[in-house]
Amino acid sequence: MNWREIALHGAVNIARVVNIYEVQDLRVPGGKYRVKVLERGQGSFFAIPNVCVKTSAGTPDWTGGYGSTDVEARQDAVVQVGAMLGSGERFKPDDFEWSDPHDF
Repeated sequence: MNWREIALHGAVNIARVVNIYEVQDLRVPGGKYRVKVLERGQGSFFAIPNVCVKTSAGTPDWTGGYGSTDVEARQDAVVQVGAMLGSGERFKPDDFEWSDPHDF
């Protein structure tokens, strides 16, 4: 049986974790972050980084990447994180929000 065809018994959607990647980036505390790539039931891919920069109000501003393949979604997520971090701005560790480690 294909994983997309299982009965959800009231659940709304199902996705499969394709892979988790570690990206080295000296602009984040610890010098790295992770990207989890999910294949969604309809066949598209969504990549979720485990870090984001907080807004000026102090709330997390999460981002993600989309694509028709694992590679496209992962690349889009890395581009989105890169845009969030910018090229010259200096951040303090408190400027970041990290996802729950159990999610990655």
